[in-house]
Amino acid sequence: MGAACCKCTPRWKNEEDVLCAYLYEECGCCRPRKFNLRGCKADDNEHEWNAATNATVRKLVEEEIFNPFGQPVEIAADVPTACCGYEMFEAAVARLEKEWSPKMNQKIEPYGFMVEGFEWVEYRYVSHGQHGGHTQPVPHFCIRVKKLAEKDE
Repeated sequence: MGAACCKCTPRWKNEEDVLCAYLYEECGCCRPRKFNLRGCKADDNEHEWNAATNATVRKLVEEEIFNPFGQPVEIAADVPTACCGYEMFEAAVARLEKEWSPKMNQKIEPYGFMVEGFEWVEYRYVSHGQHGGHTQPVPHFCIRVKKLAEKDE
């Protein structure tokens, strides 16, 4: 879910300073509500988020993001829905930016990073084999990790 077509840049990585994202996924029938890391493979030793020097900051972020009872999961799961169950993740972004991101950024800015909520909608073609198909909006929500610009001294 949330994968981009072919080898395109994912929508959450639409800015130069975005290192990776924790993409929210839920499925009532087979997967629990949780965030999954995207844009940084565990075995990619060249990726900045995997650097040993960033282990502390990454642990701070992931302790909260991966906690199934943590505030990020609670915010993502508690979004209003519109017609046909369409999740309005813009409300989750606003709430995350108000309630969680400022506290987390206060902890991780000394390490040169920040987090922010981000949402987007992809349109997917859906066909059930009868009478053609249609495009359907699929909303997405993630928490992006960004590298702060280095300060000139």
